[in-house]
Amino acid sequence: MPGIYDILCAGTSRIESAPMKSKKSSKVVIAIPTNGADGREMVSGAFDWIGEHPRWEVQIINARTDMASGALEKLSRDADGVLLSIAYDSERIARHFLSSNMKMVVTNDHLAPLYAKSPNSCTLLLDSVSIGRDAARYFNSLGRFASYGFVHGHKRFPWSIERENGFRNFKAKATELFIYPETCDMETEGFTSAIDLESLAQWVQALPKPAAVFGANDLFARDVLTACDRLGLKIPQQVSVVGCDNDPLICTSTKVQLTSFQLPFRELGYKACGMLERLLCGRKPPSETIRISGTRLVERGSSAPVPPSIALVERALNYINLHACEGIGAADVVQHLGVSRSLLDLRFAQVRNKSILGEILDVRLAETKRLLASTNRTILQIGRECGFNDPDNLKRLFRKRFGMAMRDYRNMKRDSQG
Repeated sequence: MPGIYDILCAGTSRIESAPMKSKKSSKVVIAIPTNGADGREMVSGAFDWIGEHPRWEVQIINARTDMASGALEKLSRDADGVLLSIAYDSERIARHFLSSNMKMVVTNDHLAPLYAKSPNSCTLLLDSVSIGRDAARYFNSLGRFASYGFVHGHKRFPWSIERENGFRNFKAKATELFIYPETCDMETEGFTSAIDLESLAQWVQALPKPAAVFGANDLFARDVLTACDRLGLKIPQQVSVVGCDNDPLICTSTKVQLTSFQLPFRELGYKACGMLERLLCGRKPPSETIRISGTRLVERGSSAPVPPSIALVERALNYINLHACEGIGAADVVQHLGVSRSLLDLRFAQVRNKSILGEILDVRLAETKRLLASTNRTILQIGRECGFNDPDNLKRLFRKRFGMAMRDYRNMKRDSQG
């Protein structure tokens, strides 16, 4: 099977895995754009499921141009099922698939009511109300703000409206909520991140300070940081900003790094494949949309003052979390940050009470545990995926760290899951 990097770099790719002898192979098309962190995480979750259930012949289409040009419809002519997560040109694509008898699972809320009418489709969505709720609760925990703000894009998408509702309902009592923009296009077709920064800056300037601002996603939250920088406002003392999606390309590229919620996109991709398999086996779709909840806050400088030593370690941790399983060492982290090894060692000892190599090992072992609990891959396969070239060394490390063999840990997790 090709690696995830090979798939994500290709507009259209094909995966063939030997079907289980007891079940007939199904032809499946997965159409998920991977230009953002959300799509890449969903595809990763789909690969997790496919790796555990090798009975699909899968074709991946992830480039916007292929979807817009009609390549998706051509690719799916002989398919048994399709997994869709498409926000643009969605009405044309929806009507194409709804006119067929193909089994469908949809993972975005554009035209969700239209898909809901089909006896062959099921919709899985993030619980966006709970995302807004978690953001409000986080701000509440930071102390008293004079105002709360919520930033939509140029259009109020269904997920954006739901996040506003959750944020509105759980914000601090007696604190006024300001919405940007006050009025905007309610259409849901198409997508753009474009915000009028001059208008946004005027809105931010008018907020009673200190203000807590939640962006419907990282792009909009980043625009708030840009507006604050133009105004000379102090972050987070005057304006505290939080986004969601935790896209590292966005969150760590701003002058003040963006606090963001990591959303369960990987779980969404995994469960969507499981639901599609149920439909392909002849089971009826659920009568209601399935909601996937669960957020993890990644706190950075945009919401809490961060001393330089902690900021340096946070940058290192971001890099380690992204690349630990690729076999990196301490020298790679030092080179990426452009600092001396002695300085980074000192900061890790002060902030984390561990070494750089210890942090890398922790991330690798955590991923090892996750794969043991959630996949059927062999210990050798898991070791390679997590950056361990010597399986015997991995077994010794695992037993020393967790007090049990890897096989025993896998059996324990399976028993606890029933």
